[in-house]
Amino acid sequence: MLEPPQRQDHENYISFEHMHLLTYMQLADAKAAVFMAITSGAIAYIVGHYGLTWVNFEHIRLHVILLPVSTILLTFAAGSAFAVIVPRIGEGSGIIHFRAVAKRTSAKQFASDVLGTSPSEMFDEQMAYCYELARICTRKYRWLDRSLLSGVLGYAAFLVTLVFL
Repeated sequence: MLEPPQRQDHENYISFEHMHLLTYMQLADAKAAVFMAITSGAIAYIVGHYGLTWVNFEHIRLHVILLPVSTILLTFAAGSAFAVIVPRIGEGSGIIHFRAVAKRTSAKQFASDVLGTSPSEMFDEQMAYCYELARICTRKYRWLDRSLLSGVLGYAAFLVTLVFL
């Protein structure tokens, strides 16, 4: 028969979950930075190589349609990648979030608040903080997915344009 989980098991879980979420958020930020660099490079190439003359729709050809489509998709991909990197830190409350800590009038008050928190309350604070990190991580990956999809479509349109030009 299994023994009921001990307090140490819960603390180990909190520590694991916190590191897991932070790692995934850092990974999302790193991927987004790469996506943003790649898509920005493609946009710079399009504007540098073709200028904005392709905006003139005098001669409607496939490349005249694909250049704006690829540029719009790549711009959306870069913007979505930027949305991943933008911090989502909120106001914070309790004794864990850095803004909540900084709201204290002194380090002594912060120490007093921490020491006055029961182990059960501390555990609840840590769980709430992990929950908030999971929500942030979910939003980051939602934007990262949008960036990847629009970037792939934008690059596909761009490659077709290069073939036809």
